[in-house]
Amino acid sequence: MNILQRQIDGITLVDLSGRLDSSVSGQVMDQLNEIVNSGVTRLIVNLRHVSYISSAGLRSILVAAKLVRSGNGEMRLCQPNGLLKRTLEESGFANLIRIDDEEGQSIAALRAP
Repeated sequence: MNILQRQIDGITLVDLSGRLDSSVSGQVMDQLNEIVNSGVTRLIVNLRHVSYISSAGLRSILVAAKLVRSGNGEMRLCQPNGLLKRTLEESGFANLIRIDDEEGQSIAALRAP
């Protein structure tokens, strides 16, 4: 699992790539929590290069989303592939975290006042 962090207009974007399973979910959760604990309130997790996500991977994203929300912020997911999007929808994530098809949609939504 590779994790790349970048900034666009004061929004933090995290690009994940590889398999998000139990072998790396702790690392991903720690990294996301560290980012949020640094004061980030607008976070986008780009899933374009994630080939698989397990329940442990889902949990790491959910924990980060709750942490962002507790700081009066918002986290969005973007660009999941078809299988990943279906997994997120079937697991109920679409009701908890906004999922956008394109990164630009997420950026535009978080730019809005």
